[in-house]
Amino acid sequence: MLSNAVQGRGARPGKKHRSYPQPGLRELLRNSSDRHGARPRTCNCHLCSRPTFKFKRPNLSCRTTLAASGKVAALLTALSKTKGQADVYAFVDSDALIQRNWLTELVGPLIDRSIGATTGFRWHFPLGGGFWSHVQAAWNASGTNLLFSTRYNFPWGGATAVRSETLDNIGIEGAWANAISDDMALNSALRQRGYSVILLPQCTVATFTRTDLPHFLEWATRQTTLTRIFNPRVWRYGLVAYAFLDFVFLLGLAGLGLGVTLTPIWFVPSALLLTPAVSGFIRSSQRCSTFGRALPHLKAEFERTCFPHALASCLVPWFMIYSIAKSAMKHEIEWRGRKYELMKMNDTAFP
Repeated sequence: MLSNAVQGRGARPGKKHRSYPQPGLRELLRNSSDRHGARPRTCNCHLCSRPTFKFKRPNLSCRTTLAASGKVAALLTALSKTKGQADVYAFVDSDALIQRNWLTELVGPLIDRSIGATTGFRWHFPLGGGFWSHVQAAWNASGTNLLFSTRYNFPWGGATAVRSETLDNIGIEGAWANAISDDMALNSALRQRGYSVILLPQCTVATFTRTDLPHFLEWATRQTTLTRIFNPRVWRYGLVAYAFLDFVFLLGLAGLGLGVTLTPIWFVPSALLLTPAVSGFIRSSQRCSTFGRALPHLKAEFERTCFPHALASCLVPWFMIYSIAKSAMKHEIEWRGRKYELMKMNDTAFP
């Protein structure tokens, strides 16, 4: 049996199409305030036309004695309520739009028991064409580069599947007991016991979002802060890589200015120094094309957003450095109305 946990996030609900036979379904609510966003509903969406599953809310009351975040507490409650009833657990956010064979694709590779978890990722599609929504989408998509590496990737909590016996082997209840981030804690536990994680691009989920600058900066800083605490190697890699890109770009602009004011010979080094920025635009377009082929049901959306997405990607290195610098000074985060104190290399939360 497969148990499918739908995690409430309070965002626009998406339609879900599943071809996996008779999964057990659990809807996870952090608290009663999540009720509006956590129940996937039928929606009039031009991307999908097939029938959807409807979910009934089970009587799952989250544990309140744990120091874990609300989401993690809900996951632990679901695991305790379904213990021994499932061979595989699949997790998906309630605002995710997925294709019909998503669950089959996600679970299939777990036949190899050396694989600890399979994962998709989130692709943001801006609603209403807002500028900062495109920047958020480009910022988020830049992370897919690392997810293709089995050394640096992680099981993203909004689209992942794990064997029940694997969760037992890694002691997931202990790993999540004080966890702020479900996927970071799961990743650490899997790595410590020699399990691998594989990315399945075809299991990427779509989310339609709208944001503004303050909310984008808050979101980006929170994501980067969690990375600094629980995956410092990737955080340091990002710091060096994006600082170098920004420095090279500034040198290119300086060369351009010298070419205008002094002599045209400066245009040559300027062009070379500005090449990484141009190649970033091209890479972003190629990334859209790659995921567009993996998600053919979203072809129209990728075509609609590809060019503004690529343009917004030119700003990503600057916002990455901003969020990295801001995260270096943060010792707590605020998430869904609660504040959590962060302890280095220890996924511990203090309400």
